[in-house]
Amino acid sequence: MNTGPASNAPGFLMFAHRFVKPHGIRIAKVSLVREPRSSDHHDPKPMEQPRGGAVFKDKMARTIQGATAGLISFIVAMLMIATPASADDAEETVTYELTIDITWSAETHPFEFPLNAHLSSFLAATHNSRYSMFRDGDTASSGLELVAENGRASIMSAELAEAQRRKRVGTIVQIDPLRELPGQVNMTVTTTKYHPFLSFVSMIAPSPDWFTGAADVALVKDDEWIETQVMTLWAWDSGTDGGDTFRADNLETQPQQSIRLLATPHFLTATGLAPIGRASLRKLTE
Repeated sequence: MNTGPASNAPGFLMFAHRFVKPHGIRIAKVSLVREPRSSDHHDPKPMEQPRGGAVFKDKMARTIQGATAGLISFIVAMLMIATPASADDAEETVTYELTIDITWSAETHPFEFPLNAHLSSFLAATHNSRYSMFRDGDTASSGLELVAENGRASIMSAELAEAQRRKRVGTIVQIDPLRELPGQVNMTVTTTKYHPFLSFVSMIAPSPDWFTGAADVALVKDDEWIETQVMTLWAWDSGTDGGDTFRADNLETQPQQSIRLLATPHFLTATGLAPIGRASLRKLTE
């Protein structure tokens, strides 16, 4: 066996070991041994960077700074484009006067018109498209059920407060019952374009589960606030009680039925469904 240095590589000494095996086959085994460095001798003098490397690093730093500044400018520009020019308009508050005229009476709806007929307190709210107070074909929420059956607004008020916490509802307004019919009530509602819809409800009393109101009234058209709006008010069945007369005993519907226009004889005429009134909106002068 012969051994000896074969070649030098940076930081290493290479030794080749030759072995001769039977049948004349030779196999070389290579070993690498680390070459001692100046740092192994505790030389305190730091290694000097080549001048060319320093220049290169300086150029790279300037290039990175320039690229970073350009990226920031690009992001700011994109954010300005992504932000609608009407963002300030979305914060603008607008106030509407809502007037509710109830014409329901023994003269307009003579079939079994009840004594002590009245409407419960009105609950109104502005909201976005992610909230629904009621819709034809939907099932009533617990809050709407309580309003339609008992005229109590506490549960719906809690539902509205939770929706308000989630930014789905803006302004919430509640006003007193309308105890003398025919009659009129008024309220003012303030909103922004973040909540461009208006809904309100009130119980038709006495009744099993009937109510009136309007839902998802659009306050913005073609990106402009509407000036006026008139809505026909109908009688609705919340689908939570099976009674079919004004003073029917409680008969909870199982399963709960969908909300629908009320088509009992109490709200029918020879020409079709008879409205119980109308509501009008008027944008107040800014």
